Amino acid sequence: MKPLNFDHIAEKVRNWGRWGPEDQRGTLNHIGPETLKDAVATVQSGKLFNLGLNFDKNGPQPGGGGRFNPKVYVTDLFTPLNPAYPGVVYSDDVVHMPLQAATQWDALGHVHYDGQLYNGCDAHTTLSEKGAAKMGIEHLATPGIMSRGVLIDIARHKSVERLPSDYAISVDDLNAACAATGVEIRKGDIVLVRTGHIQMFTHDQNRPGFMGMQPGLSHHCAEWVYDNSLAAVCADNMAVEILNPEGLGSAVPLAFHMLCLRDMGCPLGEMFNLDALAADCAEDGRYTFLLAAPPLAVTNGFGSPVNPLALK
Repeated sequence: MKPLNFDHIAEKVRNWGRWGPEDQRGTLNHIGPETLKDAVATVQSGKLFNLGLNFDKNGPQPGGGGRFNPKVYVTDLFTPLNPAYPGVVYSDDVVHMPLQAATQWDALGHVHYDGQLYNGCDAHTTLSEKGAAKMGIEHLATPGIMSRGVLIDIARHKSVERLPSDYAISVDDLNAACAATGVEIRKGDIVLVRTGHIQMFTHDQNRPGFMGMQPGLSHHCAEWVYDNSLAAVCADNMAVEILNPEGLGSAVPLAFHMLCLRDMGCPLGEMFNLDALAADCAEDGRYTFLLAAPPLAVTNGFGSPVNPLALK
């Protein structure tokens, strides 16, 4: 059985053709010059926050499946630039990692259903062992991802450090948290949702718990994303949306993913570490900021690591 009202929501939020038949940036098209100027205007204190996890062997991946933590190899160490002057040297290294090992963006080609990707692209002729011939992450990397960021701290709004693992964030939750903090959502915003779940990894070092069942957005929130003309949605959990047995066992697992990426063309940012930013927002009462989070321009990639920065 499909999640409740899935087909109705999909039909409502589907943006296919909205920005032309060849569009591969989806809702990032909501970010125009005025949006960027508004984003810059949020900067008041000059405080900078890194929202990314480190990319190393101690990352969040528990092992098993296709994703593993990054492996870094030194290829040159104390190597002379000129043998005649051996005291002048350099060092180099290589990283071997899945593109979605830690803090990352999902490309529009990352998931699909019924044989079609965003904008009606045929999955069977678009996707191959070489990656995504269309809807690859490189289209989100040019000119990049930057906008006004808005933190919606659901955990703090509910007066908890972490939401329960079975908590589905509702549209009412999003609206109530915005009202409580005086936030007005604007076209082109990138919303960052804090559940507190990332502490399962950053504090508890419980990788299987972090990657397992988790709180997140209900698939009904896709309508809210569409109605508010958001550019993208990010969260501090692994999936942005709730992961529970009911949803994973439905006819459309990862329903929010499917509605956002496949139907709406809305990129999703996962595993954003929002705790330090959230503490500062609670202290000064300002929940908007300039967010810079460009993915790597990996041609035909299904996703990309990112080192997102919030400047207040």
